[in-house]
Amino acid sequence: MSNQFAFKQNVFKQFANGDFYRASSKNFPVLKGLAVQALELEAHAVREPHTHPNAHQLDFCVSGVGRVGIVGPEGETHYLDLKPGDISFVPQGYLHWIENLGEERLSFLVVLSHEEPQTIEFSEMMSGVPNATLAKMYNLPERVFAAIPEKTIIIGGPKADPRDRIMTAAE
Repeated sequence: MSNQFAFKQNVFKQFANGDFYRASSKNFPVLKGLAVQALELEAHAVREPHTHPNAHQLDFCVSGVGRVGIVGPEGETHYLDLKPGDISFVPQGYLHWIENLGEERLSFLVVLSHEEPQTIEFSEMMSGVPNATLAKMYNLPERVFAAIPEKTIIIGGPKADPRDRIMTAAE
């Protein structure tokens, strides 16, 4: 078993607005009880809101200027602006996201307290609830929710991938 892993040579997921790397027990078996992720976001990009039902998260800002947004179970919100060298903590199960506030690439190192962290993306939550249910809940026309794309975003922002273009009613 190797104690070395070529972390940045193994892109977990790649997007028009950034890259996402992950070392977990699946690809680096020596990891027990934790996983490590790197997140690199282009200017003004966002790591979509999500939650980890089985892991706490510690964020370390390597470079750039970012914001970690957190929503807790009682509705409390935290907007933590981080610069290089700063850390933030997200409790297990809390909704959270990371935004690049600057003009330069943002780089975060993320440590999760589980060797195989589970993630539920906000876009998956939204697309999993019928539009009719959302319309009733918010007392809005169903067409409002029909306009939300039924896809997982993960990293979004100003550099739209042409394959992600939303068709308008005229098309």
